[in-house]
Amino acid sequence: MVLKSLPKNYTAVKDFYREFHYSYHLSAHRNIVSTFDVAFQTASFYVFAQEYAPLGDLTSNISDNGIGELHSKSVAKQLVSAIQYIHSYDLVHRDIKLDNILVFKSDFSRIKLCDFGETRKNGSWVTRRNEWIPYMPPEILVIDTEHKYKVDTSHDVWQFAVVLFVCLTGCLPWQKASSEDPRFVSYVYWLTSNGIMSPFRRPKLFKLLTSNAQRMFRKFLQPNILTRPNLLDEVQNFLDERWLSKYMLDKTKLSDDIDELSPSLYSFQMDHEENKNFLVAFGNCGIETGVIDKAAKKERIKQWIQSSVIEEEDEDESSEENSRLSISCRSSSNAEDNEIYALTKRDIN
Repeated sequence: MVLKSLPKNYTAVKDFYREFHYSYHLSAHRNIVSTFDVAFQTASFYVFAQEYAPLGDLTSNISDNGIGELHSKSVAKQLVSAIQYIHSYDLVHRDIKLDNILVFKSDFSRIKLCDFGETRKNGSWVTRRNEWIPYMPPEILVIDTEHKYKVDTSHDVWQFAVVLFVCLTGCLPWQKASSEDPRFVSYVYWLTSNGIMSPFRRPKLFKLLTSNAQRMFRKFLQPNILTRPNLLDEVQNFLDERWLSKYMLDKTKLSDDIDELSPSLYSFQMDHEENKNFLVAFGNCGIETGVIDKAAKKERIKQWIQSSVIEEEDEDESSEENSRLSISCRSSSNAEDNEIYALTKRDIN
């Protein structure tokens, strides 16, 4: 098991009780992490016990190209089941992301949703905090921090779709679902201009998906909360369809601009000129800012490890040395023989 500890300086006791309560009672579902009836406090922390996930979370199991279509569909089915179970109790998870999906089998046939610290009753009012922005639906992003908004199950629908998109493509669809993010603006433009009938207007990342998968994401990543589904029942209708297009075989052909495909290099906070100046400043300080050649990087690491290895004595040479010591022992006088053998054996050991 693992112990989840919540610092008392940042956690009200009612929040601890709420998270433990939801975690414990919802863990009856096979795709929700098990929480045990063990809870206590120390001088600085509130603590409760949960099952151990041997393969970590989804973040540490996903590659630059995602996890493939079959594995993504397996994750989708299990995650939908867990979310629907939560919604059946009129609750909203509110924090569905890669970090909160634990992996129990390497083929992704057993994943579990965890972390119910943000879970609240559907329809309740909550204060907006610094939630994980890339997963946040647009209607929450427009609300200022410390202001209140109403919890809705469609928030989980949006976050589920973002998670599934990353599983399929290895990329976030955008960094921030707002007018500040060009990729989201491009998506909204495509969405409002009958994108299925205008394939050339598709955002480049969505070209990695088939038309059926695009239709699914257009439904669940609907910026308008009034038209976005509140439930995930319709996912079942898409499971028998193909999701990844032929472009996924080599997604780098979609654009010469790595900015379009790599969320880790993308910043919605800067314009292109600011970003250029920023990279130049790094370069002047000797910091590499270009695209990393992974093969070259691995080779450099390999060479560094080999050059750092402490040379061990060759086994044959060691055996020869032992043989010489034994001969020396046998050639000694009978009176000294036992003593020399004992000393020699001790030194060798």
